[in-house]
Amino acid sequence: MSEVALNLPERRRLRLPTLGPVAYVLLFAVVAFFVVYPVVTLLFNSFKLGGLGQETGVGLGNWLAAFQHQQLRDAIYYTLSLSFTRQAVSFVLGVAIAWLVARTNLPGRGWIEVGFWIALFMPALPVTMSWLLLAGGRSGIINAWAINLGLTEGTLFDIYSYWGIIWVHLVTATLPVKVFLLAPAFRNMDAALEESARTCGSGLIGTLMRIVVPIMIPTIIVVMLLGLIRSMQAFEVELILGSRAGIEVYSTIIYHAMTQEPPLQGVASVMSITFLVLIVPFVLLQQWYTARNTHATVGGKFSTRIQDLGAWKWPIFAVLVLLLLIMTVLPAVILVIGSFMKLFGQFNLPNPWTTRHWEAALTRHDLRQSLMNTLYLGAGSALVGMAMFSGLAYFVARTRYAGRRTLDLFTWLPTVVPGIVISLAFLQVFTSTGFLRPLYGTMWVLIIAVVLGSMTVGVQIVKGALGQINNELEEASWISGASRFYTFRRVILPLIAPAVIVVGLQVFATAVSVVGLVALLGVGRTQPLSILQLVYMDSGRFETATIIGLLVLVITIIAALLARFIGDRAGLRGR
Repeated sequence: MSEVALNLPERRRLRLPTLGPVAYVLLFAVVAFFVVYPVVTLLFNSFKLGGLGQETGVGLGNWLAAFQHQQLRDAIYYTLSLSFTRQAVSFVLGVAIAWLVARTNLPGRGWIEVGFWIALFMPALPVTMSWLLLAGGRSGIINAWAINLGLTEGTLFDIYSYWGIIWVHLVTATLPVKVFLLAPAFRNMDAALEESARTCGSGLIGTLMRIVVPIMIPTIIVVMLLGLIRSMQAFEVELILGSRAGIEVYSTIIYHAMTQEPPLQGVASVMSITFLVLIVPFVLLQQWYTARNTHATVGGKFSTRIQDLGAWKWPIFAVLVLLLLIMTVLPAVILVIGSFMKLFGQFNLPNPWTTRHWEAALTRHDLRQSLMNTLYLGAGSALVGMAMFSGLAYFVARTRYAGRRTLDLFTWLPTVVPGIVISLAFLQVFTSTGFLRPLYGTMWVLIIAVVLGSMTVGVQIVKGALGQINNELEEASWISGASRFYTFRRVILPLIAPAVIVVGLQVFATAVSVVGLVALLGVGRTQPLSILQLVYMDSGRFETATIIGLLVLVITIIAALLARFIGDRAGLRGR
């Protein structure tokens, strides 16, 4: 380390120290602009009367129209009801599964945790399509079998329903993210208290409910609040399944306001600002609770002994494997089946199978163009994200520059803003700001939106990696005459490279499957696969949409597995 630093050219020592403050100021300005300015633009446009590009004045007309919107009250109810219900169900299941994976002798628990990691990355739209084929009315596979077996005369389970929406969310991200976030916390908990409870005669369930859950309450509540915030921002599942059930949530009425003719930009802006105001209390509650309820689970007599499930371990193993098959393998198999059907969901045709949809899809120009757009979007977002998140994490965690706490707050703000609101805000920013207008309609707008939406998680992962590096390494480099920039590039960056690569792959997977963030931006020649699939589903062309969903699913899972493999090899699992 010191030999490298001592051999630095003299001109490098003199010139590079100025790069740190300059880079910090530029990064601060860029993040502040793209985080704060879109929200300010939304607020300003909420008072502008008239359609897009046809403003007729300033007033409260948009606010009056928004709160007189006949579906607004129902949308607020369904947004809160769906969010609280899926969080309550996922809480019970997530705590139990995370504890089983982290604290017991469950067979294959490592592979089961990998299975939930894959489920976490399963894109919502393709999974939704698979459940349309399985439970979409009387023609769904499950319902058709139930009718043929005489179990019911109607539908056994209709995916176009309140509980259908809950189910799809549970088997995509809502339940897997609980396991992903809670398992490391359970793994770091001292087993001494569990052992004491078992010694006193408490059973597994009693130990879990009376000892484990109370100890982990601070962590569980934080995870629940974060999950609740994300649940309130849901978009694509409600858009596809809620329409036939008469269920609108806040994000879907914003989308419909902007996609009707003429677009109700002012009303959509009001709804977006109101949506933010609705979410902010939950964010403040999460931050307040986190600040006041820090706790330690690792002490001087830390024990990692796992709990014996006894005769229950194989039945529980079978149930979890079945659940993972339903969450991961079943959607993929059903999508493959659906892509070869003459008419999506219709099995009662004389010869229901065909390859013509694949033949037509592979020759479609829009699909090939969208596939290339998706790969460009994923690669561009990953590269920009890796560079930006590394710099942000380093400046926040390892420097003393003024305003770094504010910068850290800015990195958390995208968590508050729903994807559809970011999409609308960017649409307004890039069409109304002179020096940004040339970028509208280009891939850069989508890349910026994806990077912004991925910022919170990406920065936190890199910060976690930086926290494992002792300050002595940097100090030794500085004493040898190296600048902060050179130290970061030659000392810090190689050490956190695995975490940065994992972040890049996660951003790539997000860019491939994202819908809400680019719903109003990915149009025309920049349209990615996820939006093309949404367009086909919205127009009833499910056969081609199924093929697109398979492409998205394969690309996303490959990226997720690579991220998991690199994370495990680098020791990032559980951070």
